[in-house]
Amino acid sequence: MIAFSSLGGGLMAPLAFAGFAFLEGHFITPTIIGRRLELNALAVFVALAFWTWLWGPMGGFLSSPLLIVGLILKEHLLPVDSPQLPPD
Repeated sequence: MIAFSSLGGGLMAPLAFAGFAFLEGHFITPTIIGRRLELNALAVFVALAFWTWLWGPMGGFLSSPLLIVGLILKEHLLPVDSPQLPPD
């Protein structure tokens, strides 16, 4: 507000930031994550139900990120191409 003489000029930067954050959060990041991760719809529903039951609305908000973190941890700790024991 100090650098610009009008209210519109002073609100230009916060509105641009909010617009870019909205686009990134709702379109860009889900597109990138959706192509990389394959989440089962049932797993998403179970995670949403469990975290909402445990932590309420905030748990519902965090259920998908927590599910993604769990999936990534599983992929890193238990890789598919890990050596297997030979059959008997």
